[in-house]
Amino acid sequence: MVSAPRPLVSVVVSTYCGESLLRGCLEILLGQTIASRLEIIVIDSGSPQNERAIVDDMRRTAPNIVYVRTERESLYVAWNRALHMATGDYFANFNTDDWLRHDALELFASALDEHPEADLAYAHLALTDEAQRPPRPTDRFALHPPYEPALPLFYCYGGCTQFWRRTSLERLHGYDEQLEACADLEVLIRLTAAGGTAVLVPAVLEAFFLNPHGISRATDTSEREQAILYPRARDTTPLHRMYAIDPDDPASVADGWTALGNLAYDVQVPWQDGPLRNTEFALECYARALRARPNHAPALHNRYVILLLTVGTGAAEATVAGFGGADAARIRGTDRALIHPAVQPAVSGPVFAGAVEVAAK
Repeated sequence: MVSAPRPLVSVVVSTYCGESLLRGCLEILLGQTIASRLEIIVIDSGSPQNERAIVDDMRRTAPNIVYVRTERESLYVAWNRALHMATGDYFANFNTDDWLRHDALELFASALDEHPEADLAYAHLALTDEAQRPPRPTDRFALHPPYEPALPLFYCYGGCTQFWRRTSLERLHGYDEQLEACADLEVLIRLTAAGGTAVLVPAVLEAFFLNPHGISRATDTSEREQAILYPRARDTTPLHRMYAIDPDDPASVADGWTALGNLAYDVQVPWQDGPLRNTEFALECYARALRARPNHAPALHNRYVILLLTVGTGAAEATVAGFGGADAARIRGTDRALIHPAVQPAVSGPVFAGAVEVAAK
């Protein structure tokens, strides 16, 4: 007897009171170009509805759907449960109210196949006002840059479907089950701290339903968790994991902090208009740069410029009060452009060349 081949991708679908959405969700997965190579793990988290009947019906023609019913448990407990069960090379989550392009999982897998150094694949996405709806031209689109390790200090770049090399997520010990809304962000922070990397698939492969009753929007839980995660990450993520610096060289360290400060001020969160402008953290980064090298010219100038633009002339001039006329003039510079040190990200994320934009299906 020939045994069935091992799945390529294990996909977890966690459901609670999701009877109305589950069939459409599973149809999206079974419509994937690699549907026959999926292991679809449905975690019924103690739902009072009859999701099981839907799964039983669909399993008649799709035996690669696995059903597990548990007591009521959080989303990330369910994802970790599925991770422990998973047998595929890759592991992904799929939310019952979101949408995936018909070839999304194949492209994610191909990106990680082509870039074995990468732990995670991510893509552009659309934000929609209807569950499981393909993108329309009028939707807002979140277009991501290639990966750099500092990104999760500012936003969750992984999208609504995180697509992992399974062994990489296992090495990170899965998702933090103490969190209710932001464990997908938190694990990306740990990926940076571990020196990992991610590959960008430069196409709109996902649509995130802006569900007013969903975990991220129905309460302030997401904001409260972010208010803890971001400061902690900014305080504890090693600088050398974000920038290619020499930790023993004060000038190199100062360059790294200055680069991070510039990113804090200029980073573009893909679903927002305009750059982030995190002035407080940018100034803190310049302060750290100046602690490493007190006369670091880029940090001095950039601090002056940002204070001039955000607070006013008095605050900016106070930073040059202890310098002589010529030195103060050099710090001020001749324009309001930030100086960018010649320092590179510790890891430059690859971009998968095998993806193209196509009409949604």
